[in-house]
Amino acid sequence: MFEKKVNDVDKKRHKNNGAKEVKATKKSSDSIGAKILSMIKIVVIPALFAGIVSLLIYMAMDNKAQEAKLMTQVVVMKENVAANTYVAKDKVADFFEEKLVELTAVPESAYRNIKDLPKNGFYIESAMESSQMVLKSNVEVVTDAMKKYQNGYEVTAFAAESFPGGVNGSLRKGDVVNVYALDPATKVLTLMVENVYVAEVYDSSGNKISTPEEIATSFTVYVTEEEVENLNLAVVYGGVQMYLIEE
Repeated sequence: MFEKKVNDVDKKRHKNNGAKEVKATKKSSDSIGAKILSMIKIVVIPALFAGIVSLLIYMAMDNKAQEAKLMTQVVVMKENVAANTYVAKDKVADFFEEKLVELTAVPESAYRNIKDLPKNGFYIESAMESSQMVLKSNVEVVTDAMKKYQNGYEVTAFAAESFPGGVNGSLRKGDVVNVYALDPATKVLTLMVENVYVAEVYDSSGNKISTPEEIATSFTVYVTEEEVENLNLAVVYGGVQMYLIEE
C-alpha cells in the first residue's frame, strides 16, 4: 500500500514536470515567434515599403524622361503681330519667346532658339497670332516692299473715301499698298507712291479697327522723305485709292 502511494506520487510529479516542460516549450516558441514578428515589423516591412516607394519614384522619373523625349523647344510669338512688322535687333525679346511643345507637331523649318533668329533686324512677313510657332518662312531679312525703309521713314496720316466693299475700306494694319489719286488735269487715276506700309487703320469715328467687318476710312502710313511730297499731293488731288500688293 505504501509502495502504491509512492508510485502515485511519482506519477503525479512526472505529470507535473511534463506539463512544465510543455509550458516552457510553448513559452519559448511564443518568444521566438514574437521576435520574428518584431523583426518583420522593424526590418522587413519598412524595407518592403521603401522598395515599393523607390519603384514608384523610378517609374515616375522614367515616365517624365519619356515625356521629355517627346517634347522640344521652339520659338513662338508673344502677341499678335501684323504682316511686315519690322523687328529691330534690340527688340527681339518684345516679340518672341521660347516654349516646349510636342515634338511631333514641330516642322523642320521651325526656329528652336531665339538666338537663331536674324541678328541685325528683320521683318515678320505674314500676320501672326500669339503663341504661334515661328517658321523660317515667317521671317524676311529684307523684302522688296520694305527695303526702302531700311534707312528710316516718316509717319503720316490721311483720310480716304471708302464704302462697304471698297478698296480702301478693307485694308488693315500691316498691308503694303500702292497709292493712286485722281489727277485733276487729266481726270485719270494716277500712281503717286509705291510700296507704302499701312501702320494703322481707323473707322469714321477715329477708333482703331480690330475686326474684319469694320470699314477703314483713315490711315497712318510709313513713307520715305522723298515720298512725302507725292503723298501730300495725292491727298490734295483727292479720290485716293490704295491697292493691296500681293506678295
